Amino acid sequence: MKNLVVLYGGDLTSHAFEKVFGSESAFERVLNWASNFSDKIILFLKDSSPVSGELSSIISKNPKIESLSHDSWTKSLFISEISSSLKKYEAESAIISWADTPFLNEKLTSDLIEMHSKYSAEYTFADGFPYGFAPELIESGTASILSELCKTSLKAEGDKAMDREAVFSVMRGDINSFEIETLISDLDYRLLRFNFESSSKINFLACKNLYDEAQGQKIDFSDAYALSNLAAKSPRVMQTLPAFYNIQISSKYNHKYCYSLEAAGKNPASKDFMDFSDFQKILSQIKDFSESAVISLSAFGEPLLNPEFLNFALEVINQNDQSHKIPLLIETDGLLVNQELASKISEAAKSKNAEVNWIIYIDSVEKFMYAGLHNCPDSDFEKALASIPLLENHFEGHVYPQFMRMKTNENQLESFYRFWKEKESPSKGQLIIQKYNSYCSSLPDLKSADLSPVNRLPCWHLRRDMTILADGSVPFCFQLAFEQNAGNVLTHGIEAVWEKFSQVLKEHLLLVDELNSEKSDGKSADNKCGICDESYTFNF
Repeated sequence: MKNLVVLYGGDLTSHAFEKVFGSESAFERVLNWASNFSDKIILFLKDSSPVSGELSSIISKNPKIESLSHDSWTKSLFISEISSSLKKYEAESAIISWADTPFLNEKLTSDLIEMHSKYSAEYTFADGFPYGFAPELIESGTASILSELCKTSLKAEGDKAMDREAVFSVMRGDINSFEIETLISDLDYRLLRFNFESSSKINFLACKNLYDEAQGQKIDFSDAYALSNLAAKSPRVMQTLPAFYNIQISSKYNHKYCYSLEAAGKNPASKDFMDFSDFQKILSQIKDFSESAVISLSAFGEPLLNPEFLNFALEVINQNDQSHKIPLLIETDGLLVNQELASKISEAAKSKNAEVNWIIYIDSVEKFMYAGLHNCPDSDFEKALASIPLLENHFEGHVYPQFMRMKTNENQLESFYRFWKEKESPSKGQLIIQKYNSYCSSLPDLKSADLSPVNRLPCWHLRRDMTILADGSVPFCFQLAFEQNAGNVLTHGIEAVWEKFSQVLKEHLLLVDELNSEKSDGKSADNKCGICDESYTFNF
């Protein structure tokens, strides 16, 4: 056997079995694709799968499928089982994909196989295409070598939980030792961050909407470029459901940062704190509507100032279950962090297998710059720093000291980076360098460098973010949070409010085309999107 198709189905959700692609599901489309390239399909599963019934029914009808199951999967185990399967069937290479990607392209796959064989590659992949359009290939001997390296020099990476970049992320640790070939797209779609897979409701709807639009416009599904170009122009594909909810549970601050709207007197909040009962109602709506999404606390305020902050954090964590992954992001100055608070949140997160990330505003390498930027006593600098090792002890690898990059502190950027990037630092190498935001010129222009792309991209925040203020009102844009209102989730509901975003995105896409035209100067005097440089930034 020349090639063996290996599919990972350990994290399949019910969305992978919804028959919305004509009469087929995403899983069935993957199996049809796989049948064209191998007489045997190896399907990796988990012992306790929430979709075991659907899997059993389909597997029993397809003699090509051989399933292999474990209680859990690491990257090392995944690569080891690929190697074993290749040896068992005496196959030269494995064609690898996840089992929930309905747009795997036969021509791209054939081109990859040809390239892999022609250049005697050890690993071959496609780059620049939307995720889910092409598989990856690994040669049998290389899989065996990589499996052994996962037990020795690459053990740290190999022991990590299985993810969609498992093979390459391990190989990257010793990348110069392998012969790698890349099929590069003529057009680069990576900046659009398409994920055409069915693990979440958000990405599943993008797949469904792309299929429906392609059918309606009679697009040839075998043409990867036609399908990609359609996705890049379709509001229904670009904007499905919110994936990031920035919720204001407090409108109060410990510090008046020079880079906050509060410092400019532009935070006319209707109330100091969100009511916990209102927050519970909002979370229930989010869980029903998006299924999985990041919850960030707190937009335009210090979340820990809310007297019930712990209850807010625990409420988010408790939403997590087998069908709902709802990570919690806490952005704070760190002054009110203490051992008891960190311990209670950490224990709850572990019990629910929930992800919790912390961002701590540091912005400096010494107390005098910190005090000037934060308009606070310089003694607060040590308090903020002390919160980082405390949190790191409870949330290993999920604590990020942040540096707001501005003209004012640009001379400390390198020192900040060099200190915090070290694995011996209090954050164990984690940090964030945040670009300065003037909120469409509402604040002084303190930007130290223009990092915006040459061509304007559709706004990420219109596509995937929703900001909810303390009274439940929702602005169309974080940049204009107190100027333009899409409605109130407590009175109108999240779904009704989000529907209003679709028309705004359509108008925005027209503006993007205008701004990218040869006649444009890249700005638009009558539309604040024209002077905004936040459209390309991406939240957790």
